Amino acid sequence: MKDRIWRLPPCPPYDVESTESWLSDMAAEGWMLEKDGFFLGFATFERKDPAPVRYRLEASPKRVGTWSDDGGIPDREARELNEDCGWEFVDRRGQFFIYRSGDPRAVELQTDPQVQAIAIKAVEKRQLGSFLYLTAIAFLNLFLRFLRGMSPLLFAVKAGLPATLLLALFLLGALTFGIGEVLSLRRLKKRLKEGIPPDHRKDWKKTRRRWFGSRVLFWGLFILVFVLLFRMLGDTLENRDRMPRSEYPGKPPFATLADFAEGEYRTTWNDIHYDYASRWSNAFLEEGVEWSEQAEIRRPDGTRLSGGLKITYFDARSEALAKLLAKEFKRTDQANARKDYEELACPDLGVDDAAAYRSLAHFPCIVLRKGNIVLRALFYQTGSDSLILEEWAGILADSLG
Repeated sequence: MKDRIWRLPPCPPYDVESTESWLSDMAAEGWMLEKDGFFLGFATFERKDPAPVRYRLEASPKRVGTWSDDGGIPDREARELNEDCGWEFVDRRGQFFIYRSGDPRAVELQTDPQVQAIAIKAVEKRQLGSFLYLTAIAFLNLFLRFLRGMSPLLFAVKAGLPATLLLALFLLGALTFGIGEVLSLRRLKKRLKEGIPPDHRKDWKKTRRRWFGSRVLFWGLFILVFVLLFRMLGDTLENRDRMPRSEYPGKPPFATLADFAEGEYRTTWNDIHYDYASRWSNAFLEEGVEWSEQAEIRRPDGTRLSGGLKITYFDARSEALAKLLAKEFKRTDQANARKDYEELACPDLGVDDAAAYRSLAHFPCIVLRKGNIVLRALFYQTGSDSLILEEWAGILADSLG
């Protein structure tokens, strides 16, 4: 027979009544919570003779944690006082100290619901403060990243709808847990203030399935999000989402450096970091293409151009989305370039929307929208001869369907 078992608690740390009832039922079955038995979300029990043992959770008067100066346990005076009354300190779960007593004559730790309500209120205020603080920090961090060029919209159209919904559900789950904790403590505090004592024999089995389901869902989402981000990072670092341009199926739906030349064309870089293409489609895009090429070309007039062309092409599933994407390209480029950003006079290119500017490293960039199609192109030229923006932007605009 096993002398020790591990169990997942069937209720959250802030459900005081269910935790007390569950631990008492485990003792009645012959399983006693070990000293410091709660660890990494599990509870450890050791085999003892079945006995009617009462467990009580007492709200900590101050914030406690694993790294607290006192080790996250009650003051020595409080422990000794409770021991004199027949209550043994066992462990801490969340912001509550766990005591137990096998003596049926031992008086309750707290007999006045009003006093208990005051202690619960202190925990509620601390947890609410932590929730609001962490939420504010998270949103502030996202906002600052947004100002510095991060784009949830551009991430979504590249990652696709399933990945976007997965991330959204995970964030929503984290918010829901924090809100649920505060509301549960508030309901308990309200009952105590009304003079209703806590239900030490609450039926914890009623909420077990819902709690386990929510935990499985949350950790399942966490693992999926971790795998998703790890895979996306790996694809980026190892260039698994890219192919050599020579392997691109057919002709891309936009002009390339070869269309600028009408003559000699010579690739100057054959490296997947600089000379590549990627192609995808999802719920947001009929087609998405990223294109990068480095080449030297000779024009019919004898001039030689050398440099690189980087293009991001979106064929959005709606014109409204295309308009948002065009604006987002310009906003993120401006945020990333900061002081290097410079508006340029944009010629009439015969498209619905067009913008021209200098961004990082002072290279000219254009954003074009024609119906559902959005194209962002950066063309940098390194030779003595050069092509004016009006001409190369016009070639790209004319190539859009």
